[in-house]
Amino acid sequence: MASDYKYGRRKEYQIAEFLERRGFSWVCAPGSRGVVDVLAKRGHQSLAIQVKATRGLSISYTRLTLDEEAKLLDYAEDSRALPTLALVTRNYVWFLTVPDGQELLKGSLIPLRYQYS
Repeated sequence: MASDYKYGRRKEYQIAEFLERRGFSWVCAPGSRGVVDVLAKRGHQSLAIQVKATRGLSISYTRLTLDEEAKLLDYAEDSRALPTLALVTRNYVWFLTVPDGQELLKGSLIPLRYQYS
């Protein structure tokens, strides 16, 4: 079984490809242990995304700690991006705004199209 880090990293790239199929350009943060995991942009819309993934059958907004939320809000404000939480369970994702939890996007993830290092 893949490590939790490798599993989470793979989900970050699946989310990036999900957004790419919807017209976003993106970049994944190196190392993936910072405030933002994926930055995505489409037109004038920019998203600063923190990814929370589980192999379980359900996931909740509470996966984002108060400290993580505050850092994400600060980062997003500085970069003029919408602070976004991507909740992933198995191969399904919900994109929610932070802190109000409004749903932006949702959908199924597919296997990665490319090999990432």
